Amino acid sequence: MRRTRLSCTDRTGLAAHRAVGAAVVLLMAALPACTATRHAAGGVTAPTVPAELRVGIAPNYPPLAFKRRGEISGVEADFAERLGPALDAKVTLVETPFEELIPALLANRIDIIMSGMSMTDQRQKLISFAHPYLRVGQMLLLRRVDAKRFSKNAAVNQPKTRLGVVSGTTGEAYARAHFAKAKIKGFDGVDAAVAALRNQEIDVFIHDAPSIWNITAAGGRKSPLVGRYEPLTKEYLAWAVRKHDPLRERLNTVLRQWNGSGELDAVLNRWIHTRRQRPTPTHH
Repeated sequence: MRRTRLSCTDRTGLAAHRAVGAAVVLLMAALPACTATRHAAGGVTAPTVPAELRVGIAPNYPPLAFKRRGEISGVEADFAERLGPALDAKVTLVETPFEELIPALLANRIDIIMSGMSMTDQRQKLISFAHPYLRVGQMLLLRRVDAKRFSKNAAVNQPKTRLGVVSGTTGEAYARAHFAKAKIKGFDGVDAAVAALRNQEIDVFIHDAPSIWNITAAGGRKSPLVGRYEPLTKEYLAWAVRKHDPLRERLNTVLRQWNGSGELDAVLNRWIHTRRQRPTPTHH
C-alpha cells in the first residue's frame, strides 16, 4: 500500500499549500473524464447512492487515517465527513483492519474503502478505484546533520551506508533493488526503525511518504530528523468500490467538484504540512 528536487528543510505554510494544490490540479487534470450521469427513459438521472454509505477505514495510517482521543481522524475521515452532504447520504465509518477491507467490500459489508489505499494492478483485478486524490511514494528519512551527505541516491547506495527498512514492505523491496550496495537492516515496524535512526544505529530509513510526512510534522521545525521529499516511486491513493458499481461515477464527480472549489486542497493542506514533488501527468 501505501508519490525538480525539493528542499528537505522545514519550510511549510503558504509554499507547502501551493505545492499540494498544484500537485492535485495536475493529477486531476491528467485523469480521463468520467460522466456523472446516466441516460434513462424520459431524461438523465444520476447513479443511485445508498441512503447510508458504509465507509471502511483502517485507522492506523497517520496522517491519512488514525485514532486521536478515541476518534477516527485524518485526511480520509475529513473526506468522509464531507462526502455525506455531497452525495445526500448518511456516512457511517466502519473500522476494519486494512487487510480485511477488500474482503469486506466484496462481501457487501461496506460500500466504499477510504483508507489511504494505493492503486495496484493486483487490487484493480478485484475492485474499482475512483480518480486518485494524492500521489505518494517511497521516501528517505535521515538525520538533519546528514541531509547534504545523502542528497543523492548514489550516496545512499554505498557499502558504508546503513539503510533501515520495515521488513516485508515496498520500501524493503525498493531498497534491495536500488540500494543493493548498502547494508540493509530490517525492522518490525516504523517506530523501531525511527528509534534506530535517532540512536545512530542506521544512517537512512526508507518508507512510504505519508509515514515520513507524519514523523517530520510531529517533530516540528527543530526536529533532528528530516525527510528527503523526492519520491523514489510513483504510487497513487484512491477510494475503492465494487466492480461496476455506479457509485464510482458519483465519487469522481465529487472529486472534480472539490478540486475545482479548492475543498480537496483544504483537506490535504490541513494534514500534510510539507513540500512535495508535483506529480507527472499519468494515465490510470
